[in-house]
Amino acid sequence: MKTRKSRLPEVYKFGGASLADGAAYKHAAGISKACAAPLAVVCSAPAGVTDLLLAVADHARAGDREKTATALEAVREKYRVVLRQLVLGQRPKAELAEVVDQSMAELEMLAGGLVALRELTARTSDLVVSRGERLSAEIFCAVLRAAGVKAQVVDALEVVHTEGPFGGAAPELARTDAAVRTRLRPLMSRGVVPVVPGFLGAWHKEHGQPPALVTLGRGGSDLTATLLGRALDASRVTLWKDVPGLLTADPRVVPDARVIPQLHVREAAELAYYGAKVLHSRALIPVQGKPIPVYVRPFAEPNAPGTEISSQQSTDRHPVKALSAVSGQALVTVAGRGLLGVPGVAARTFATLSAHGMSVSLITQASSEQSICFTVPEKEAKAAKEHLDRAFHDEIARRDVDGILVQTGMTTIAVVGLGMAGMPGIAARVFSALASQDINVVAIAQGSSELNISLVVASAQAAQAQKRIHSAFRLSRLP
Repeated sequence: MKTRKSRLPEVYKFGGASLADGAAYKHAAGISKACAAPLAVVCSAPAGVTDLLLAVADHARAGDREKTATALEAVREKYRVVLRQLVLGQRPKAELAEVVDQSMAELEMLAGGLVALRELTARTSDLVVSRGERLSAEIFCAVLRAAGVKAQVVDALEVVHTEGPFGGAAPELARTDAAVRTRLRPLMSRGVVPVVPGFLGAWHKEHGQPPALVTLGRGGSDLTATLLGRALDASRVTLWKDVPGLLTADPRVVPDARVIPQLHVREAAELAYYGAKVLHSRALIPVQGKPIPVYVRPFAEPNAPGTEISSQQSTDRHPVKALSAVSGQALVTVAGRGLLGVPGVAARTFATLSAHGMSVSLITQASSEQSICFTVPEKEAKAAKEHLDRAFHDEIARRDVDGILVQTGMTTIAVVGLGMAGMPGIAARVFSALASQDINVVAIAQGSSELNISLVVASAQAAQAQKRIHSAFRLSRLP
C-alpha cells in the first residue's frame, strides 16, 4: 500500500456528479490515490439519489403506497447498478451489498411509517436523505481499499457538530475543530484516509440525550469539506466538480466566459450569493481568516488547475473579476411623499417580510426618502404585496403611501471585483455598456466596500446586458 509523505494534510470533496456511477467512483479513487499528502475525503450522494430519496418521502407523506414503492425501487436500482459496475473482490462486494440492503430495508420501514402517518417532519426528512451520503462513503471506502489505499469510514455525526435546526443546521466551529482533530488525526498519522459523508452533522438538542442527525442545507458537502480543512489546518481543500472552475459569467449566456484562475474569498462569496451555483457562500465561512485555499477543480480533468479561492488579491489588470445573475425576480417599491422624514418605514417594511419568512436580495432607497425598492423571488411577490398592503393600510388610506408597486420579470446582475474599490469610472463603464444597447437599468445598489455593483434589468434584456458588461471589462482575456 502507498505510504503518504509527512506534510500538511489535504481535504478532497467529491460531489454527486463526480460519483455518478461505478466508473466515477473508480476515477475518484485514482485521484485520491495520487495525492501524496495525508488526505481526508468527503463524499456526496451519487448524482440523482437525493432527489429519489426526497421523492420517496413526498409520496409517502401523500399516502401513495404505489408511488412510494416505485420510488423505493428506483433508489435500490441506482445502487444495484453502481455495485454491478464496481470491480471489487467477492467478499468486499458481498459486504457492501449487505450494507446497502440493510439501509434500503430501514428506508422501506421508515417510508411505511410515513405512509401511515401522512406527516413528514424536517427531522424525518433529514433521516431519509442522509443515507445517500452515508452509503456513498461506504462505497467509496471500499473502492479506495480495492485500489490499495488504506481507508476508513468515519460517521459525520462523530466529527461535525452543529447548533441545529433540522434541514439547514449551522456548524459549531469550536466543537467541530476539537472532534475532527481527535478523531481524524490519529487515522491520518497512520496513513489511513478517513472517508466522511458530507452534508450531515450532529445536533445535541437536549442535554444528556443522543445527538440528532441533521443536514447542513444547500452546499452542505462543500461545507463539510471546509470544516475538516479548518480543523486539520489543511494546506488546501479541493472541491472536485463537473465544471472547470468558477467562470467569469454563465457560459450558457456569455459564450466567451473564462475560468477565473484566482478569486479572493470575498469575491467568491459575492458570486455564490448572487447566483453562481457552483459554490455556496456558506462553504467559505470556516476558512475565512485562515491560510487555507479552496480549489474548485474539474473532476474530468484532474490536471487542470481550476479556480483558487484564497486571501490573495489580484486586482491590478482586472478590477472586475466576474458577473453573476439571478433571474425570476420581482422589484417591489414602497413609495409615497408622506414617507419623507418618517422614522421606521424601512424597519416596518423588512420586519413584515421577515415575519413571513421572506428574504430580500437587493435594497435601494433614494435620499429623498420617498421610495424604498427591493427584490424578492417572483413567486413571493404577490404575497409580499399583500403583507405590505396590510402593514401600511392606514398610510395608504391617508395617501401618505401611494401603494405597494410590483414589477415582475426582473433579473439582478452583480458585477464583482475587489479591484473596483477606489478605482474611478467602474460604474460609468458598466452603465455606458448598457446604454449603448438601450438596456434600461431599473434599480441600482452598491455598498461602500465597492466590491459589488448590483443592478436590476428586465429579464428580456438580461442576456444582452451580461454580454455587454463582460465585453466592456474584457473578461474573456482574463489570464
